[in-house]
Amino acid sequence: MTMLRLITCQQATLWVEKRTDIALPLGNRSSLWMHLSYCAKCRRYARQSAWLAHIARDGARRAHPVVLPAAARERLRQRLL
Repeated sequence: MTMLRLITCQQATLWVEKRTDIALPLGNRSSLWMHLSYCAKCRRYARQSAWLAHIARDGARRAHPVVLPAAARERLRQRLL
């Protein structure tokens, strides 16, 4: 049986970030859902976090390798020497 427990905003924000990378255990997901149901600030944080993750994934998919002109590469090489 999964036990719901009250969590702090600090714990909620940590779990919001973790859930983008890993699947949270059922008990943690349930406690996070309960916390987000009554905490408007953490709900806003969760929405913003999801939006930023989406933007980052989209940007990574669209990323093109940077190709510098030969003159720029030479200037950089000279500065690094």
